[in-house]
Amino acid sequence: MTKQKIAVGYCRVSTEEQANKGLSLDVQKEACKNKIREDGFKLLKVIRDEGKSAGSLKRPGIEEIIKLTVGRKIDRIYTISSDRIARNTMDYLYLRDLFRKNDVELKYVYQANSDESAISRTMDEVMASFNQMQRLVISEKVRLTLYAKIEAGYWPTLAPLGYKNILNPDSTDRLSKKTIIPDPQMAPLITEAYKLYATGNYNAYDLNDLMYEKGLKTKEGKKMAPSRFYELLKNRVYIGEIHWGKVSNENAKHQALIDKETFNKVQLVMAGHNKHACRRRKYTWLLNGFIFCYKHQKRYTAEWHWPKKLAYYHCTNRFGCGKYVEVNKLENEIAEKFKEVEFDQEFIEKIIEKAKNIFYERRKEFDSKRQALINQRTGLEQKLQSATDKLLSGVLLDEEFTKTRNEIKKELDSIEGRLFNLNSKQELNIDITKEILRFTKDIHRTYIEASPTLKRHYLGFFWDRFEVADGVIIKSVPSLLFGELLKLEQIYLKNQNPRITGDFANSRAVINKVTWLRIVDNVRTIIQRQNEYIYIPDLRSYSSI
Repeated sequence: MTKQKIAVGYCRVSTEEQANKGLSLDVQKEACKNKIREDGFKLLKVIRDEGKSAGSLKRPGIEEIIKLTVGRKIDRIYTISSDRIARNTMDYLYLRDLFRKNDVELKYVYQANSDESAISRTMDEVMASFNQMQRLVISEKVRLTLYAKIEAGYWPTLAPLGYKNILNPDSTDRLSKKTIIPDPQMAPLITEAYKLYATGNYNAYDLNDLMYEKGLKTKEGKKMAPSRFYELLKNRVYIGEIHWGKVSNENAKHQALIDKETFNKVQLVMAGHNKHACRRRKYTWLLNGFIFCYKHQKRYTAEWHWPKKLAYYHCTNRFGCGKYVEVNKLENEIAEKFKEVEFDQEFIEKIIEKAKNIFYERRKEFDSKRQALINQRTGLEQKLQSATDKLLSGVLLDEEFTKTRNEIKKELDSIEGRLFNLNSKQELNIDITKEILRFTKDIHRTYIEASPTLKRHYLGFFWDRFEVADGVIIKSVPSLLFGELLKLEQIYLKNQNPRITGDFANSRAVINKVTWLRIVDNVRTIIQRQNEYIYIPDLRSYSSI
């Protein structure tokens, strides 16, 4: 007697709507079961992938089929056509090869099957290419539709937190059929989160905890991850803009939850207060949050390679990206950026004058507070002396004196602590003033000699991000404040490349013309210097800062 061979059926639909209705899946399932019975195979099960795209093998159903194949638990797989298995040519060829190596046949119900001849296998591969092309065409149509919706001012997909999707009652065409409106529960909480963060009194972690207690949660009802909350505070959708891939619309039709002034204040607080960091880490790297991959637009991270006793920055793209860059090399390259920056002399004088005024005001406040504490201390010392005299003259009992003395000593200790903190704060004010004066005279040297914490403050003052490819800085994006100072000609970028000719050679070795920044309608400007681009964002929206 021969052992009956075992088969499985495979069904797949690509949208949640089809999955929920289940009609297409049921048709596929019955077709596979009937064909399995007709061919005399024993049905192990029908495996389903509901609402899954065939553009990837990361599907529960396909992963189960791969396990059954590698474990040699099945002899044949039935599906209605090859596009159910994969719509990616490389994935399809991989599965076909895996099935052949494990003696598993792949049979189609509604499509011609391969007889393993040269022509038949070639046609099978051609059909796989057509399946991929069909997926790409559909993807392209969907992408173009999304871009058209954005250009028309409508949010293209699932509403972000704080909004909800609705059918547009004022719809006049296909693009405006669906829109987003503020979520009555979450929208006020997001508005409150922005206003609280703009005060500078909260960090992202503490504010996330506070807003969770007030009811700000994910759509799954969970507390937001710190990194996601950090991204929420940078999302321009909340000021009525849409930025999606390469397409953007700064005059979207959905209602804004916050005004641009508050949004810009939040970005400044985030750049300085949070120092561009969005996570608590075991190791703190100087450039975390400042460097991004030019190709993938992902943050760089860093890690130690202990055998070499060296640390390296690298892109976080899961498929890899170019070479790793030694930490010291990239940090030194960034430090060289500060050699290019120079304050205008008149602006330096204004900074020094402002620093002096602030210092004198704080010193006056310090003297006033210090004298008040000294007066309190003198009064308490006199009170203790009086209590001692009363004890010696028999007016106070021993227990009463001990209680009074302990209370007075507790207050004296408190005053001493407040005096110490006040003196420490004054010393800090002196150090800050000293650093400001040094900073205006020699930016690069001040940066080099600064502590890592202070370096991150300097980086946040000048730069928003650096985009790197293979260890080379391709693009530098100035901070909002730095960009505004460039616009006002209060700070310059030195031209250190003597080989530059043309308009660059005639720029007096510094970027000091506002008209230079008004290319492309003063919205986005690319200044090309040597092999690097400095991106100057739209400065008009920051003029109120």
